[in-house]
Amino acid sequence: MLVVVLVVVSLLTLGAYTFSEMMMVEAEATGMYARQVQTRAMADSGVELVAALLGDSLDPLEMNFYHDAEQFQGVTVISNDNAGLRGRFSVVAPIEADPEYRQIRFGLIDESARININAILSLQLDTTDFEANLPADDGGGNGNLPLELAQREILMGLPQMTEEIADCILDWIDEDEDVREYGAEFGEYDAMGLDYGPRNGPIKSLDELLKINGVDSWLLYGEDANRNGLLDPNEDDGEARPPFDDADGLLNLGWSSLLTTTGREVNLRSDGEEKIHLNQGQLTDLYDAILEEFDDATAAFVVAYRMYGSTDDPETGDWPVPEPGSPVTRGDLNLARGYRREVGSIYDLIGITVTANEEGENGGQTLTFESPWNAGDMVTYLPTLLDSVSVSEDPFINGRINVNQARREVLLGVPQMTEEIVDGILAARAVDTKTGEPSSPEIQEQRATAGWLVIEGIVDLETMRTLAPYVTSRGSVFRMQIVGHYDVGGPFTRLEAVVDASGELPKITFVRDLTELGKGYSYQLLIPPE
Repeated sequence: MLVVVLVVVSLLTLGAYTFSEMMMVEAEATGMYARQVQTRAMADSGVELVAALLGDSLDPLEMNFYHDAEQFQGVTVISNDNAGLRGRFSVVAPIEADPEYRQIRFGLIDESARININAILSLQLDTTDFEANLPADDGGGNGNLPLELAQREILMGLPQMTEEIADCILDWIDEDEDVREYGAEFGEYDAMGLDYGPRNGPIKSLDELLKINGVDSWLLYGEDANRNGLLDPNEDDGEARPPFDDADGLLNLGWSSLLTTTGREVNLRSDGEEKIHLNQGQLTDLYDAILEEFDDATAAFVVAYRMYGSTDDPETGDWPVPEPGSPVTRGDLNLARGYRREVGSIYDLIGITVTANEEGENGGQTLTFESPWNAGDMVTYLPTLLDSVSVSEDPFINGRINVNQARREVLLGVPQMTEEIVDGILAARAVDTKTGEPSSPEIQEQRATAGWLVIEGIVDLETMRTLAPYVTSRGSVFRMQIVGHYDVGGPFTRLEAVVDASGELPKITFVRDLTELGKGYSYQLLIPPE
């Protein structure tokens, strides 16, 4: 009987111990889960903070979103004397100018530093060179081929891009069923045994590119397995550890770092008011708006350019509307005759002369209007001018490339951009590869507009006129990676998010959890120095 009692007691003791052990494990798991949930909340706090800051100002002279360690590095969310319980978030990005892919910055990635795939088809491209190089055909025409060649050329600067893949991407997003020279529409996808075809509209995310004929995960994501933008040891050791790479000391980031679906900028003044639309139809309204913003001489010059063009490139041909009996006169110009030219870029108005041949009661007279904007001192007036006027009345401008941040491969896709110009831009950026900051506040101010390209002699004024429709200095949509973490060990959350600040209020348009790919950045990098 005693033996039975001892066995029962032993079993009860073992059961109690096992139950206690299980409860301790469950309690620890519950604690870890709670801490994991806290890191997600901390990361979400970072997204919300960025959205709030973008709502305050997009002016690069007021707020530095490219790199600001005080604003974005190790921001304390949970205060605690115990480092293991002190919670923070960090907004992290790679330094694009770092040739070794080893340094990070604390700030945002401007989506305008990437090629907006969805905007390619809407760009007004110069097809002259493509038309000149087309072979003659017996039909006397090549349809849309010159434009399709110009659109394809934008993508050809991407590494490992082929004409076939470029045309397939463009066929995927254009609205028609016409197959481009090397492209694919529904028939081609059906022949490959696929149960889907092109979207024939804007793509929603870059992952959709994986459905396009010829695109695979290597092209899209390259060697950057954990998508942190840094060359990690396992991404530079050949086939020793996944991912398999070429061990060349360089990081192949793939097209995901060069493309976007959302790059755009707001076409409003820095105070949120509308700009003066230089190409509006009523010349009287344009004259009065310019007069109120500047002066009589400036208003007369701008309107005269719309009517007559420049002296070096005069406008010819009939007037668009009959001249009425009672002319509408501003600055000795009969505005009732209408306009014969639109302003292609603001740089068209710089450093030129307009000669106007006006007819009056006492016979004809020749008027001369000098541009109030001299080519030699653009640094003094260009920011104000670009903030005041626009060649478009649209509230947004899609697809222009941020020359201050774009990588080489992206710049090569800008229409009219040569390798010599790209090399000049990259050499002149003067970005510290350890901090990501411009070398001085003066440079920051000068780079506030894309006009620094001509101001600093990277391009001449004529070239800037052709580049202007395609380049900018800053967009209004930003991508970020946010890590919610503790000071020492413990769980973490890493998010990728996109915030669109082009509307009245910033909008979080995309959030993806990258936690399963790893923290991506060491605690030594994320925690600010004491």
